[in-house]
Amino acid sequence: PSPPLRTPSRHRTATAFSLQMVAVTAENACLLTQIVSMTFMTGMCFFPEKMMEAYKGETFTGEGKTLFIYFFGMMGTMLGHAAMVNATMRLPTAKKAARGVCCLGNAVGWTFFIILDGHLIFNLRIPGMINDLPSALPKDGMIANLVLFAVVAGVNYLGWKQAGSPMPNTSSLVPSGILATPLKLIIVDALFWGFGSCFAPSMMMDQYLPGVMGKAGKAQDMIWMILERIGFQSLLSTITTIMTLAAVPGDADTNYRITRSYIYRNMFFLGFISRDNVIKSCTGWSFPLQATNFFQMMGITFYAASQLGAIDMTIKKGKSA
Repeated sequence: PSPPLRTPSRHRTATAFSLQMVAVTAENACLLTQIVSMTFMTGMCFFPEKMMEAYKGETFTGEGKTLFIYFFGMMGTMLGHAAMVNATMRLPTAKKAARGVCCLGNAVGWTFFIILDGHLIFNLRIPGMINDLPSALPKDGMIANLVLFAVVAGVNYLGWKQAGSPMPNTSSLVPSGILATPLKLIIVDALFWGFGSCFAPSMMMDQYLPGVMGKAGKAQDMIWMILERIGFQSLLSTITTIMTLAAVPGDADTNYRITRSYIYRNMFFLGFISRDNVIKSCTGWSFPLQATNFFQMMGITFYAASQLGAIDMTIKKGKSA
């Protein structure tokens, strides 16, 4: 009989290497989420009109355009924070269980946005939510989003499985250990904005930008949709934070990484708030709670940064970048 065929060892090595290259790991899942989130953040914050043109959507005019760009940038900042979290959790020095649960939170969050956008595209009515696709946004662009979101959610699910399917400790959902107090304040603040934007957007607008939405014209529907998504992104990001911290309750390294990411985010938001003075000067908008908004954000950020900076730590000497 003929001897059995054998694959040359170099071919077997090449095949194994190729499979290893395409294998989904928790690190790769966080990296993908970082890249996609940062891409959206860049478009929304810095090139909003070009991004709308890429989606073949309207770019608006007048005060509607100003308000649209304002909230589009706010949503971009939220996604920028997701990029920051995944940028630190993907590193090999992060705790494996925390990284895995971060992937689980990512998978849940992106799946939720598939539902959020999908019900608009396919005209499914969900009580209490915006149910009509804004005329300024063509369906084709939203369908492209669904495909991208599905890829990100699927890769994160596989990354969670690869990490051993870790789960958060449900008896330790309140932050503990080092930096616990700043983290609690950050979470409460994020939940406040998230619930307000999701479930009381009209009240939020009346308090922070009274009378402005009525001047937005054709941009109104688009702005309400973005405001709703800002709220859900805030809530989902906070849930992922709580889950990630609870994967390794009281772990100093994970607490440090998450606190640092929120400080970065808040510094970006403080710059965002400072821009309100320019907008007020150009448009005449009142911003009655500008000072309150500033002191709330600055107080939490200053305290968290002070606590982070007070940690006694030594940086190991490593190779220069």
